[in-house]
Amino acid sequence: MRIRSAATAALLALVLLAGCTPAPAGEPTEEPEATPAPTATTPATQAPTARAFAQPDRCADLLTADTAAAFAADGLELLGGPEGRYGQEYFAEPTPEERAGGISCVWGDEADVASTVIVSVAPVTTATRSGIVSALIAAGLNESQIEGAISYARIGDDVSSPAELHVIRADSWISVLEALGGESRFQHATELVDEVTAQVYVAR
Repeated sequence: MRIRSAATAALLALVLLAGCTPAPAGEPTEEPEATPAPTATTPATQAPTARAFAQPDRCADLLTADTAAAFAADGLELLGGPEGRYGQEYFAEPTPEERAGGISCVWGDEADVASTVIVSVAPVTTATRSGIVSALIAAGLNESQIEGAISYARIGDDVSSPAELHVIRADSWISVLEALGGESRFQHATELVDEVTAQVYVAR
């Protein structure tokens, strides 16, 4: 065992010495090829899509298909507004949004007045903005600043005071009125305003 170990050690020493032997003079020494340094790339940033307000002509353009289906499942029919059962005749007089050049759409169950939801959209100009805002303030609604807009709201209650939310931007007026108020109905109104906003502001 010792002889084999000594022989093995000697063989290993020869291999190591051979590996360390310098190349003969005059012969070029091979150098490893230089690996190019990776080039740092800046990820492309996609510019945000510009969106512009487009005044809808139909109530069907205000809601997503899912919300329209949920309304139908709850027995809420389009009663007033374009393509509604009673059309523009649902109200005895035009709504403020209709007078501003917009539309008001009424979903509800005629057997349950408390189920009624009114969704309106109207254009806003520099000429009409101050009058719209003054009327909402005069109605006693609470004013709040939100991103790119001003909201006017009333939470209401579940007895006699409706939930109401109006959002005014430089070019649009979007509102939702629930027949009754309270936290849950006001939250529903808020979600509807957000949904309608996404529907009427389209990519340019």
